[in-house]
Amino acid sequence: MRNLLIAMREASAEIEGNPSAGLPAPRPYPDVVRPGVLWVKAGRYWVGFRRRPRLGIVDIFYDEADIPNRL
Repeated sequence: MRNLLIAMREASAEIEGNPSAGLPAPRPYPDVVRPGVLWVKAGRYWVGFRRRPRLGIVDIFYDEADIPNRL
């Protein structure tokens, strides 16, 4: 839990500092693209965020979550 909280703080700082930064999808998971959602890497987590209507984190998952087999 501690690592997740640290990652959330890192991601929040990065997103607030440069809201136009981010990738359309996490590198290992190109099929996770969603309109209006960008992704940043923080620690061992991928954090998805939106810029509109308000800046906010909308997704997070562990980088080894095996997303293709869970979607």
